[in-house]
Amino acid sequence: MGTSSQVSGAAVPCTCRAGHARATAALTGVRTLDGLAACLAQLRQEAGNPSFTTIARRIGAARTVRGVPAGERTPGRITVYDCFRAGRRRIDVELLSDIVRALGADPAPWRHAHRAASGRGLPAPVRR
Repeated sequence: MGTSSQVSGAAVPCTCRAGHARATAALTGVRTLDGLAACLAQLRQEAGNPSFTTIARRIGAARTVRGVPAGERTPGRITVYDCFRAGRRRIDVELLSDIVRALGADPAPWRHAHRAASGRGLPAPVRR
């Protein structure tokens, strides 16, 4: 408990106990954005339930390290909150990745789940 993760060079406190195993494992069955949002909420809970303001600040710190221009660094608290709610028609994959990093997890499986949930999985084979 109380370990920290690296977010593009910036230490992010992580209070998770199981390394986000449950939320990441749940991604395998995700086929909708509502399912993705539910897994994201589980990840947040596993990370110690930080506030949306805290998540936004962590994202801003990581984006600063990456050299993102000042006006684009810190997303609004409501923008972050919206990624966790059901009923979305789209979720920005870069913001999703930043949220997942801010919660101390690897964004790669989340990006894959986003493609599946957004209907952007692997292209269908071409029949000849």
